[in-house]
Amino acid sequence: MSSILASTSNNSSSITSFIAQPAGFIYHLDDRDLPYTPDFQIVENDTVKWIEVKPLAKTLNPDFLQRFKAKQEKAQKLGTPLILVTEKQIRVNPVLNNLKILHRYSGFQSLTAIHLRILFLVKTVGKISVSDAANLLCIEQSLMVKSAFSLVSSGMLATDLVNDELGLHSIVWSEQNG
Repeated sequence: MSSILASTSNNSSSITSFIAQPAGFIYHLDDRDLPYTPDFQIVENDTVKWIEVKPLAKTLNPDFLQRFKAKQEKAQKLGTPLILVTEKQIRVNPVLNNLKILHRYSGFQSLTAIHLRILFLVKTVGKISVSDAANLLCIEQSLMVKSAFSLVSSGMLATDLVNDELGLHSIVWSEQNG
């Protein structure tokens, strides 16, 4: 699995889509149906994959291993591989920190007027820094960060997760316009 995110340090364009906490599924364990939501969904080299990020110590627990195996089997039946990643495998520090940031901003329920303004701006100008977008749209920087990264987390905007920590200097773009 280390190749999924570690390889992005060599070629960040191999991951073309990223969504935090995508729609989940029901898996079966011990005569029970249980809900599961992956931490992330990525599209790498035109292949959809689900990613579960856990601390290495937790992955050694027999109960976790049994549950994860059942989740993987169900994911495979659904046609999407479920891959376990530990913090040891995400050895490119900006990646781990950036995934934590995006996870924090995941799960917004609906697009606000600010989200729509950001999307329109990015569609119009192409790639733009979060700071420049805040200035152009006259939006407070902290609100711009929250709004822009929630759009990245949902997959509506993209950014480089590999080479630098996310912040006001981060460049965002829409996959539709490159």
